Amino acid sequence: MKLFALDLGNRQVKLMSEKSTKILPSYFVDAAEYGNRDVLSFAKGEKKTSDYTTERDRGYTYVWGEGLDAGNKVVTDTIRVDGRYNTREFRLLVDFALAELSRDYKESTSGVLDVVVVTGVPTEDYDKEEVVSQVISAFKGVHSATIDGVFHVVKVHDVYVLMQPVGTAIDIMVDDNGEVREGVDIEDSLVGIVDCGGGTVLIDAFEAMDLDKKNRRQMFEGAYTLYSAIREQVTKKFTSINDNEVERLLREGSEKEVYVWSPNGRESYDLTDIVMLERDRYTRKVASAVSATYKANKRMKTVYVTGGTANLLIKAEFERAVPIAKFVDESEIANVRGFYKYGLVNEVLIDGNQNAD
Repeated sequence: MKLFALDLGNRQVKLMSEKSTKILPSYFVDAAEYGNRDVLSFAKGEKKTSDYTTERDRGYTYVWGEGLDAGNKVVTDTIRVDGRYNTREFRLLVDFALAELSRDYKESTSGVLDVVVVTGVPTEDYDKEEVVSQVISAFKGVHSATIDGVFHVVKVHDVYVLMQPVGTAIDIMVDDNGEVREGVDIEDSLVGIVDCGGGTVLIDAFEAMDLDKKNRRQMFEGAYTLYSAIREQVTKKFTSINDNEVERLLREGSEKEVYVWSPNGRESYDLTDIVMLERDRYTRKVASAVSATYKANKRMKTVYVTGGTANLLIKAEFERAVPIAKFVDESEIANVRGFYKYGLVNEVLIDGNQNAD
């Protein structure tokens, strides 16, 4: 029995096992979008993508992987405000994600790979029994998918669903060996956790690891709202650009905070001023919501900022507005690391329930 941790966000998928940690997009592209792929096969070979098929969507081949560049292609997206976990697209994503993790194990091709899954949902979704049941249903049982012609089979025996921010809390509290760290304030203090994702920003508070239901908020203004704001400004000033191209631009330019984009390989546009202004606006909006949510609580010791979109906040501006803020290291994978550590600490491969606080 193997332990798999999956954080299937609205914009990104984070996967973890004992053998690997992977970050992939939460969307994939119908292979038909690429036209004659035999002609372009040499280019595809240079990128970290693969072809995925499953009986769940017979007749379709999807291109997916860490190096997926959707460009101006029509993508099969999984982002939803409501009802996400029952959609065909989400269940395809589950099939592909499990198969992707199983690639590291020969058992998945020679027979059936037996696994236990730890995953998470936003805090408000966790409060809805129907939603948690949908998540368990999407994961539990036998899954199969073909990756580049190789057939993989995974059987999920148990599914543990956590509140998403609990992943970061556990990641802070527990080391890589599953041992509880000493002197961590999250264990016995009142702390905030701001999880900035692709579709939502989750603002939660925990006192000695118990959820504070009064100081919480869920904003449906994740990274996609920042991408849209940048897209509108670039289209107005220069030429049309789509959200996937904006996302790629931000990923490639954020380390140096220089954003140059070429729509055709001939012309280049320096979008740095537009991107930095919109990032600052977005940061102020999130920081304002955080301050308003926590304003009545003077006992809060630390506000941990996590999630993939935390990397797009202007750190100095956020810390000016929220002085007790602390940005989590490698925040993009903090939740999935915490999910995996939960499995280690609670020995889920031995015994346990399907749902956990």
